[in-house]
Parts: sequence; C-alpha cells; structure tokens
Amino acid sequence: MCYGYTMKKKYENQTGPVSYGQLAGDMDGVRDMGNLACGHARACYDQIAAAVQSCMDGNSNFVEQTLAAAEVMYRATYKSQVQQIAAGSSEPLFKELANLVMDNFNSAADVEAALKSFFSEEDQSQIAADAEVARQQFISIAQGFCDDGCFDKSAAFFKPLFSAMDGGQCTVASDFCGHCQENAANFLDGNQNVVMPCCLKKVAETGFRAYNRVEEKYRSIIDRFDADLSEQLSDEANYRIKGIVNELKEQSACIKEVYDANKPECA
Repeated sequence: MCYGYTMKKKYENQTGPVSYGQLAGDMDGVRDMGNLACGHARACYDQIAAAVQSCMDGNSNFVEQTLAAAEVMYRATYKSQVQQIAAGSSEPLFKELANLVMDNFNSAADVEAALKSFFSEEDQSQIAADAEVARQQFISIAQGFCDDGCFDKSAAFFKPLFSAMDGGQCTVASDFCGHCQENAANFLDGNQNVVMPCCLKKVAETGFRAYNRVEEKYRSIIDRFDADLSEQLSDEANYRIKGIVNELKEQSACIKEVYDANKPECA
C-alpha cells in the first residue's frame, strides 16, 4: 500500500510524459508489491468481508446507513474539491462529464433510480450473474498467477523489454504504435532469452476472451448508453470521445500485433 501510494504521488506530480525507461525502473517495485499482494490480499479481503457481514447480520439497515454516512462525508469534505477540479480543468470533455455527474447524481438513491430506469430487471439479473462468474474467475486466475510466481516472471520479461523500447524516437509510454512498437518487435525478435512467460499469456488470453464476450453479449446495452450520453454532451465533447476511442483502438491493435507475433507456445 505504501509503495502504491508513493508511485501514485510520483506520477501525479510528474509534469512531463512518462517514458518506457521510467516504467522499466519501476518494475522491481511492481514485482515486490505484487508478491506482497499474493501473500496477504486474500486473507485481508476475507477479514474485511467477514467484518462487513458481521455488521450486516447485526443491523438490517447497515448498508443504507453506511451509504447515507458516505453521502454526508462527501458533501462535507469532497464535493467542493470535485467542483473546483471540474471548474479548473482545461479538458472540455472532463469538465462536461464531471458536471453531468454532479448535476444528476447527488445521492445513492439517484444512482439506483438511474440504473433502474436504464436497465431492465432482466438486464440487472443477467449483469449480476455475469459479475459473480467474473469474480470467481478472477479469484481463480489471480491465485494461479500467484502460485506460478508470475509477478517475478513478468517483471523479468517487462523490465528488459521496456528498457530496450526506451530511446530514439520512442519517448512517450502512452504512444505504442510506430517507433515504440518497432523497438519492441526488434528486441523480442532478436532475444531468445527474453520470452513472455506462459502464466502471463494465460492472463492475456483470458482477458481477450472476456472482452469479446462482453462486446458480443452487451453490445446493444453499450450502444444504448452511448446514444444516451451523446445526447447530453456538446458536439466538441462527442468529437473528443470519438478521437479517444479511435486512438485506443489503434494502440490496442499495435500491441496485439506485437503480442501475436511473440506469444509463446505453452502446454
């Protein structure tokens, strides 16, 4: 937790772009934080879950009272800060989205009402069931990732890869396509000792399949949400969203191209 907070502050306070060299330098810390989570996260979650369940068993109104207390704390402590951040933002899209949320959602009851108006009871039941399946799958995959020592293996893979990608005209970690992609492909093609671990490939393949399932199963709901949101935003904000989506698709395609060309053969 301390390391995560330190990294959060480090990157928040950085004024220039993040480079792949910086990411390479932080891989050892990410590895150690991941291994710490492997050793303690499940037990910590179980302890918290048990405490919450004990509160719910002893107070039938625990959830409602907790949400009400959170609303009071938000209004007293954070609402003005959120308003200031939105007002001072130079990004029109963020400003519009923040104002839209603040105008329409002032309580947990507002959120619940919006969900009920947007999703049918059948949709809600299906989403809840799928979410529980996804939760169980995540627990299983995370446990396998930890049991395989995959944080160590992944750090050993990414650290030299990111170091090799850094430099030349690859200067910004958020832009993979082009020079960074070329550096990555050249490094992986010429280094037989640096191979993606199979445990990492397993997670990646699971993620691809999960994305495709969501895209196929919930496409109509996603389209309905997009249309509803678009009607409430300006032309400038909608244009910005379209640009972000296209950029994400382009970067994802470049990453997938390098991944497909270098993924290992695993049992």
